[in-house]
Amino acid sequence: RKLFIATAADIRVLIIKLADRLHNVQTLEGHTKPEKQRRIALETLEIFAPLANRLGMWKLKSELEDGAFPYIYPEEYKKVKELLKQRSKVDQKYLEKTHRSLQKELAKQNIQGNVISTGHRVKSLYSLYQKLLKHDMDMDQIYDIIALRVIVQNVEDCYRVLGIIHGAWTPLPGRVKDYIATSKPNGYKSLHTTIFTGNGGIVEVQIRTEEMHKEAEYGIASHISYKEGIFNKIKNGNKKNAKLGKKLHWIEQLIEWQKNVSETGEYLENLKMDFFNDQVFVFTPDGDVIDLPEGSTPIDFAYAVHSDIGDHVSGAEMNGKYVSLGTKLEDGAIVEIQTKKASRPSHKWLDYAKTTLARRRIRAVLQKK
Repeated sequence: RKLFIATAADIRVLIIKLADRLHNVQTLEGHTKPEKQRRIALETLEIFAPLANRLGMWKLKSELEDGAFPYIYPEEYKKVKELLKQRSKVDQKYLEKTHRSLQKELAKQNIQGNVISTGHRVKSLYSLYQKLLKHDMDMDQIYDIIALRVIVQNVEDCYRVLGIIHGAWTPLPGRVKDYIATSKPNGYKSLHTTIFTGNGGIVEVQIRTEEMHKEAEYGIASHISYKEGIFNKIKNGNKKNAKLGKKLHWIEQLIEWQKNVSETGEYLENLKMDFFNDQVFVFTPDGDVIDLPEGSTPIDFAYAVHSDIGDHVSGAEMNGKYVSLGTKLEDGAIVEIQTKKASRPSHKWLDYAKTTLARRRIRAVLQKK
């Protein structure tokens, strides 16, 4: 709790804390007591790595996760490491061939001068493990184990390169993602596409500008040089600071929310559920992004938009179709809430609501009845 209050005054507090935690993880072997190793590793996976993710610090998040992974799930760690080793040999062959072909295509289309660099990245072990859990440990269902990466000069070049790639290779249906037009709430921007290489392989390609790449790797730390509180700076009205404020709005929400939670056990559980669980990103009809914990329902969405909307929900639409108030929201869905003055929360809503914000508000209304 103290950490988040201090963070509101100066975001660098949290960055230093994360760097300190990385050092702790990197020196875990020095601890002779397995229970201490496990405690530090578990805290890292459940609290600190998700925090780094919320700040868009992908590189740090991956290092924290991979450092803690073998101490919490030693057998799974060995298995994933071996699976990655076997698969990498095959993928590397397709990747190198596709990389050479891509460079030729870019040269042919006279865009080579606008390309700053081309390279690749290998998926981190813990991130791969998380994906494998969703696909019954089937490596053939994971298409982004190794990804080609193209760094270009500007946004226009990103879309040009995407067009060149789709002209030369067939993209997998449903695997083109535009995080430039709609960035993730932690600030991540990039174009992703997955292509058939033509020789039996499948490769993901990520296209971004240099600025996007720095932000993807280092997140909020890529443009921080504060000497005063982050939220004070945001209120000054500077456009760049306003963008930062949007990304860090969850810290303000968290501080407000923690005032109403007294028990430490309850606090930690709610923290993991509301802020550090896997998120779904859904849209209002106006195109605003609302991020919610996985498993959230239209009730959670309504309260995230405004408490008054939440208190008077009468129905909901997801992607233009009416759904029940207990329906789990799909990632990327457009959600519209219908309200009526006569509509009020019922005890049934507590079964539907997943977020602490929604549940607390529903209980408050029910107690007044």
